[in-house]
Amino acid sequence: TNRKITAAIDTAMPSGTTLTITMAAPTSGVSAGAVTLGITAADAVTSIDTEAASSKTITYGFAATMAAGVITSANKTVTLTVTAGV
Repeated sequence: TNRKITAAIDTAMPSGTTLTITMAAPTSGVSAGAVTLGITAADAVTSIDTEAASSKTITYGFAATMAAGVITSANKTVTLTVTAGV
C-alpha cells in the first residue's frame, strides 16, 4: 500500500519553457495536479493502494514566456516510476 507514481524528463527544458503532466488518480490515490517536469523525479500521484484501475488519463501541457524566444524542436522522454511507500 501507499504506492506513488513519480514523473521526470531526460533533459532539462529550455530557458523560459515548462512542460507539465497531470495524471488522473485511481480511487485510492491522490493526484498532485499539474506537476512541472524536470530531470529530478516529482510526485504525480500518491497514496495508491493495491487496486485495479484502467482508462486513467495523462495530460501534458507546455508553456513558454516571451523570453524563451524561438524554440528549436526537441524530443523529451518522460519516465513514470511506480514505487512502494513505507
